[in-house]
Amino acid sequence: MGVSIYALLTLVLLPPSPMDENVSLQQWVKENTVELRKEYKERAKLAHSACENYEVYIAQDEYIRRADLNPNKLQYSDWFTLKRVNWNYMYYVAGEDMVYCKVPKSGSSTWVYNLLKIAGAPEDHIKSDIGLHRLLRDYYPKMHTSHMKRVFKKSFKFVVVRHPFERLLSAYRDKLEDYQRDLMFRDGYYYTLYGKSIVKLYRDDGDRTLVNRTEPTWKEFVRYVINTPPSKFDEHWKPIYTLCSPCVVKYDVIAKMETFSEDTQYIINQVGLENVLHVEWIHRTAKTKTSDVALKYYSQLTVNQVEQLYEKYRLDFDLFGYDYDDYRDMAAS
Repeated sequence: MGVSIYALLTLVLLPPSPMDENVSLQQWVKENTVELRKEYKERAKLAHSACENYEVYIAQDEYIRRADLNPNKLQYSDWFTLKRVNWNYMYYVAGEDMVYCKVPKSGSSTWVYNLLKIAGAPEDHIKSDIGLHRLLRDYYPKMHTSHMKRVFKKSFKFVVVRHPFERLLSAYRDKLEDYQRDLMFRDGYYYTLYGKSIVKLYRDDGDRTLVNRTEPTWKEFVRYVINTPPSKFDEHWKPIYTLCSPCVVKYDVIAKMETFSEDTQYIINQVGLENVLHVEWIHRTAKTKTSDVALKYYSQLTVNQVEQLYEKYRLDFDLFGYDYDDYRDMAAS
């Protein structure tokens, strides 16, 4: 079986050759719609297979009976989470008959901007990054569950996912690494709610290099993540399976940050918003597998810590087809 154009581009999206430089992203997506659709079907199939492996679709009594016979099975709390729809992150765009499940730190700012633009929000509101995510619910209020169930049957549904370790690092750098930034933009919200207790629990008082540091270090944050149940996480680092219910919601597109431009343009084309929303085509180079930024942080961890992080986010790895080999290699042995 041959390798599809899109499968190749998923791994290596090279800058266009001189003869291709005038091809727009919109045109490229239209020309490759068949291959793209195959890719999205494969992503959905992978998620469904993972859910079947977790026995999500069997009855509760049967799962409990089997779990008693196999202590290595998925924890009941995780299994139960996979069986239910979390409506809190769903946004229904009535005019386009579209449902977006918002995953923080996974292209969410772009799609919040897009949805506000569709809703006709004032441009000065959209361009202000402050409170943008909170503003979204003003234009797309939560609907009654029965109503959401009705629109789900016929709507175009999508979610954007990201490598769990890249998303985790992005959350730390954005929310907890810089106390002054948190103080300036959020009145110290993340330090007050998470950072202060992380430092208290995991700081080595004997480390004189941290005497004047207020915010938690990356290693302290990782220890907190490893030792804390996901139910107590902030949404920015909660596993995606807890937010967007991939076992019970049949998404038309599981978009990925690794192919964000192409996936976003495909979604826009499918719902007929080509003249409203525009996407920048970001080209990735053949040699880039994981970022230098990731190396800087994950090299501070031990292999055991990376393994423990993997276990914490294992369901996201399985559901969305990611591995963590590069990150394990980065870790100090």
